[in-house]
Amino acid sequence: MEIYMKLAGHLENLVMGYPFNEALLKLLQEMFTPAEARIALAIPNNLAPFKTADLETIIARSDLPRPTVEEGLESLSKRHLIYSTVDSNQKEAYALLQVGYGMPQTFFWEGRKDDTAKRMAKLVLNYFTIPTTQKIYGGVATKNYKYSPANMSIDIPMQGVMPYEQMGPIVSAATKIAVAHCPCRMSAHVLGRTDCPHSLEVCFKYNELAEFLIAKGLGREVSKDEALHTLGNCEKEGLVHMVDNAQGEVKHTCNCCGHYCWNVGIIRRKKIPRDALMAVYFTRETNIEECIGCGACQDICPVDASVVVEGHAEVDLDWCIGCGVCAVTCPTGAISLKRRTEEQSPENFTELHQRIKQERGLA
Repeated sequence: MEIYMKLAGHLENLVMGYPFNEALLKLLQEMFTPAEARIALAIPNNLAPFKTADLETIIARSDLPRPTVEEGLESLSKRHLIYSTVDSNQKEAYALLQVGYGMPQTFFWEGRKDDTAKRMAKLVLNYFTIPTTQKIYGGVATKNYKYSPANMSIDIPMQGVMPYEQMGPIVSAATKIAVAHCPCRMSAHVLGRTDCPHSLEVCFKYNELAEFLIAKGLGREVSKDEALHTLGNCEKEGLVHMVDNAQGEVKHTCNCCGHYCWNVGIIRRKKIPRDALMAVYFTRETNIEECIGCGACQDICPVDASVVVEGHAEVDLDWCIGCGVCAVTCPTGAISLKRRTEEQSPENFTELHQRIKQERGLA
């Protein structure tokens, strides 16, 4: 057990680290053999998500023989328990999976429903409690994720929305795109929770993360046209675009529901205050003169922030996440989005995690 305690401490100090609770030890025991845990301890934990260390660096940091380290890294890579790629020197390179960036997603991206997926789903559910989730995402001022407004299916009036905050430019900027299954809904499905009607294969990854998923068989490559078409369908379903809280270098888009997704679902159930969990840059405005009180926005709102009162819609602005899916379904165009803060996202993915690292006192 001592080796797993050491690994838990190592993982806790990642930029997007694993807060300790007793369930974490059971999860790590399932993921790593004792020898593999020793190898994981040799992988640097001071790197931003998807920044890697080469084989020689990891061997130098390990007290195990070179062949043991090589074999362990290969095994962990094949089982998708670490991030692996080929670096600029065309050498194998590795990184620990960080929370929200492969942990626990690699267990579910492929869409498997076998015994391993079921076992991992139970362990993940036991670990990611509400208090643990709040520590991960609510412990610093800079949030690592934000919502991108829906704007593909119809022309929604959007005040102050920058191009980099819209899904069209995000997709256009990608050099490679992969689609995988939603980890939240897949983990619920394998545990027999099938009351959520939303699509599953809607989790988009870009650039080096897309290359990782494609190489490992965790997702499939798609064109920009297919990605945009699927994203438009997600908006019609009432799914919410969640992206990295950065102006550039966005790595992924999740399309989240209010049933089981770790962010929208938690906000819907009022378990963690919206602004403690996510970066929310917009809220909804309603033109009362145009609103006919049909209830379409109330039915589709993923966080239950809209309700029809005396013939017109009212919105709880303390919980509205500014996703815009209500505007997609509004028959009269009475809904628009308005910027609620002058604050802007960090310039890129690197700056985003530099800020989080500093705020966590890890710099």
